[in-house]
Amino acid sequence: MAVKKVIDNWKAKSWYAVRAPKFLNEVEVASVIALDDEHLMNRIIIIPLKDVTKDISHTYTNIHLRITEIKGKTAFTKFIGHEVSREFIHAMVRRENDALHVVFQAISKDGIEFKIKAVVVTGISCSDRQKTLLRNTLMKELKEKAATKDFGQFIYDTLYGKVAGEVYKLLKKLVPIKRVEVRKTELKEVFDVQNISEIDKGEAALVETEEGEVAVDEVSSASGTH
Repeated sequence: MAVKKVIDNWKAKSWYAVRAPKFLNEVEVASVIALDDEHLMNRIIIIPLKDVTKDISHTYTNIHLRITEIKGKTAFTKFIGHEVSREFIHAMVRRENDALHVVFQAISKDGIEFKIKAVVVTGISCSDRQKTLLRNTLMKELKEKAATKDFGQFIYDTLYGKVAGEVYKLLKKLVPIKRVEVRKTELKEVFDVQNISEIDKGEAALVETEEGEVAVDEVSSASGTH
């Protein structure tokens, strides 16, 4: 009887160092295991922002990175979005306050289209007129700021709180407010559907961060830069 040879795929896999985008200084943010370069390309890596900045105040913010280039055992990424945790947003809002949300498309100075989700937390219970004023002003200011900065610079200023801080100073002159937060950004990506089937979606990406190993099972094929 023929004996089947058992192949240990785990031993055939290698660890790759994942680096942040250029506007985040290409610091190493995680290690990912994969069978080869082809199985690693276009994977999405989700990590806490504090793994990049080493700032404990960024614990509640996650950044989403897509692997777009591999050199040797180093994987380079582009930024495709960030999100502040719902728990952090909810903790800012009290019963006597209003949380006013806006969602809209923006275009950066270098022509990158992306979605912004922001919230302003008021210091009082606002009238409908005040709510409309705050929402419209918040959206207008963020659109203008995005349009005057390259995508990387706008995201950098957003992650470090500069964008929200500048808008806060303006809005508090209109209505008493407590906080402005850009809670989420999402890069618009164009996916090549024909290539998606070429990637083994059954294989999860194993990411090693400072907190340990985390399984990330989102594997996609995309085109685009940044």
